[in-house]
Amino acid sequence: MSEESMLPSSSKNAWKFVYGMFALLAITGLVLSLLYRDSTKPGEVIRKAQRKAATRVVYTIIYSRVSDSEADRVISAIAHDLGADTATADLIVGSPITDPWCASISEYKRNLRRAMTETKEIPIGKQSIIFSMVAGLLTKNELPARVYLVGRISGDDITAIALRTARTVSAIELRSNMMGVVDVISYLSPVDAPSNREYVRLFEGKAFKLEKPLTSQ
Repeated sequence: MSEESMLPSSSKNAWKFVYGMFALLAITGLVLSLLYRDSTKPGEVIRKAQRKAATRVVYTIIYSRVSDSEADRVISAIAHDLGADTATADLIVGSPITDPWCASISEYKRNLRRAMTETKEIPIGKQSIIFSMVAGLLTKNELPARVYLVGRISGDDITAIALRTARTVSAIELRSNMMGVVDVISYLSPVDAPSNREYVRLFEGKAFKLEKPLTSQ
């Protein structure tokens, strides 16, 4: 067979072949984009529906990396604290390395473990910013809320963030008085670390609850 016989028979057929290939590529791209959009849509729908139906909101703020055993202990305690009915809970992780909103308790546990075991060292100033960001979300929500504090505050002195944190705590206190009640549970460890001890004191004596964890430190 000659090379000429392998080519399109005429220039007329050749341009039809080229346009046909472009059309096929365009259709394929469109189909793939629609399939991808449809595959991601259910998760977004579930999250939006769950947040709309939520009767409580749960925030877990991860200040630092913790050991694997500590992560397992804290996650187990939080899950036990939440109880069997988690479908009506809006679950949020305060961490720079994970998606904050979780569609299920299994995703919440997964993101919590990742945040607790993979978080790099966070300077105390950034820890304060994370807390302020979570508090900002909290004050825009009227549902009863639980806030878990996990990890260790950097350094031995919180003077640099004490004023800002105290103001944020006061905003949470106002939110607890005027909207849904707020419970704060501290899993900061070790409890006798100077920074952790002073940080927790900023939450004491407020109009919201500062609860002891279900498991001993």
